[in-house]
Amino acid sequence: MSPPEGGDTGAVLSDAQAQVFDRSGIVKLDQAFDPDSATAMRDVVWAELRRRHGIERADPATWDRHLPTGLRTSKRSRVFEPILSVAVCAALDRLLGESRWLSPKHFGNVLVTMPNSTEYRVPHRIWHSDFPPTLPTDRLSVVKLWALFDEVAPGGAGTPQLSGSHRLFAQYVAATRETDYKRAKFGFLRSHPWLRALTVDDGDPRRNAIFMDEGIVIDGVEVRVVECTGSAGDVFITHPWVFHSIADNATERPRFMRSAAIWAGAAATVG
Repeated sequence: MSPPEGGDTGAVLSDAQAQVFDRSGIVKLDQAFDPDSATAMRDVVWAELRRRHGIERADPATWDRHLPTGLRTSKRSRVFEPILSVAVCAALDRLLGESRWLSPKHFGNVLVTMPNSTEYRVPHRIWHSDFPPTLPTDRLSVVKLWALFDEVAPGGAGTPQLSGSHRLFAQYVAATRETDYKRAKFGFLRSHPWLRALTVDDGDPRRNAIFMDEGIVIDGVEVRVVECTGSAGDVFITHPWVFHSIADNATERPRFMRSAAIWAGAAATVG
C-alpha cells in the first residue's frame, strides 16, 4: 500500500497536506529536492563505502562484505544541504511555525540497506518512536525528516511507518500518564491485539495484507503500516510519535535515505 499522499507539493504546504499529516502523522513531499543533488549524495556515499568497507558500486558481489554503517564522512558532508529545500522549509514553517525551527547541524544517520532478502514481510522487531512520551501535546515541538536520495521501490527497505500511531500513542499516554520511554513504548505495543500481533511474526502468509492493505481502526483511529517509497528527491515528514521499524530489502537496489529530527525553537536563520 502506498504511503499517505499530500497532494500539491509546491512552495507552501497545502491545507490538504496538513490534514493528511494531522490524520496519519505522515506527509510526503514529492521531488522536494532535485535529482542532480540526489546523484551527488549517492556519489559521496558510494565513495565512502568503497574507502571504508571495500564495497564496490559496480560489483554487487561486494555489497554484503560489511554492514554499510559508520559513514561518518558522508554524515557530515555538505552535499546533503539541498534536502532543506524551499518545499521542505515551507512545510516546516507550516508545521512548526514560520522560521521558528532549528536548522540541523547535519541530516542524521545515513541509512543504507543492501539487498538482503528474497521476500518482503512487514517487520515485527524494533517498532518504536524516537521521542519520549513527555513531549508537549498542545503544540508540535519536533518532526522527523526522511529523505530519499535514490529510488526506493516497495519491498526495498523504505522505512516502515505506522500511520496514525501518533494519535493512538497520545491517547495511550493521556490514559496511563506514563512518562518513562521504555514502559510507554512497550505498554503501547501491548495495548491492543492488532498492535501485539505487529510485534510477532507467526508466519501468516497474509501478514503484509493484514498490516499494510487492510489496517484497522482502533478507538476511532485508522492505523496501518506504510513504506517510505518513492523517487530520489522525495521527502517524508512524520510526527515524532509515529512508530516505525527497520525492514529487509527484497529488491536488487540498495536503499539510500537520510533521517533527521527538526526541532522547534527560537526564530532560526535557515540557509
